[in-house]
Amino acid sequence: MSRPAVSVVIPVYNRAHMVGDAIRSILAQRFGDFELVAVDDGSTDHSVAVIEAFGDSRIRLVRHARNLGIPTARNTGLDAARGQLIAWLDSDDLARPERLGTQVGFLQRNPRVAMVGSCAGKIDPGGRHTSGLRMPPLDAPDIAAWLLFRSAFQQSSIMGRAEVLKAFPYQASYDVCEDLDLFVRLARSHELANLPRVLIDRRVHPGQTVFQRQDRIRECKTGLYAEPLAQIGMTYDAEDLHRHTLLGKTKLTGVELPADFLGWADCWLRELRDRNAQSRYVPQDGMTLATGWFWLLACRVAAPTIGRAAAVRAYLRSPLAASLAAAPSRRWLVKSAPVLLGLRR
Repeated sequence: MSRPAVSVVIPVYNRAHMVGDAIRSILAQRFGDFELVAVDDGSTDHSVAVIEAFGDSRIRLVRHARNLGIPTARNTGLDAARGQLIAWLDSDDLARPERLGTQVGFLQRNPRVAMVGSCAGKIDPGGRHTSGLRMPPLDAPDIAAWLLFRSAFQQSSIMGRAEVLKAFPYQASYDVCEDLDLFVRLARSHELANLPRVLIDRRVHPGQTVFQRQDRIRECKTGLYAEPLAQIGMTYDAEDLHRHTLLGKTKLTGVELPADFLGWADCWLRELRDRNAQSRYVPQDGMTLATGWFWLLACRVAAPTIGRAAAVRAYLRSPLAASLAAAPSRRWLVKSAPVLLGLRR
């Protein structure tokens, strides 16, 4: 049997009402040289029946007798994948028809890039498109700095070279944030990229891990950020680490913002930028973009608490505001503009 160009891996656990849509979005791809590996992680609903009902020879079903958790399910998919490239799609998300072909073409033209992701649109629980999209950093220096604050990728959007991804299995100790841990480890030794194209749609629904396990997610992120912050040269206590995890949030739910958060964030981000200029832990151009962007987000998150006018004044008073006008940031904004303005989807 010939080796497919791409293995698309879809982990599944009790997603009978959604996984069919995910599979159909792959079967409808304009690029045809792929296999689809569905990994059922011990579902107790009729997810398996939904998958088997397709009867498509391109679909391979791998089953766990019991639920082993998402890192193990992802690793089962990695082991089973036969393609030269491996693409991921979560069972509640959708791939747009040009997704596989666009990413295959990019990786063929850029042999030094080990993994590529994309922008992401949003759909509601019923699969209808909603407003808003996720615009990630695009180039390797920006990605490296972004990962100090939050994930630089949508897990459902990534495609990578099989020999690289198989060498970086997901760690069982991360029952959440397993993707962020992987991206951090990969970025230390490989060139990564995102495309300024919306190639997948994320389904936003109450059953997502991000809504169900906020405390555990914050705990894992705290552990992931501690070591790189120390290597940059930052000194911190537990409260600093907690606040640092808040910098990556686009909105806060169920978290009370400290009264002095913006003052702390201004000082913290400027020190982070200055320390990195000395340690060169990540490229300084990337750090310029990241500190400017996450200062903007901090002011946006604080606005409901302190008032929009006060948040705008705080933003403009800080030297960090000039970071988004610097050359490294302008490059990202220029590449992002067509997507953000709806001119390229």
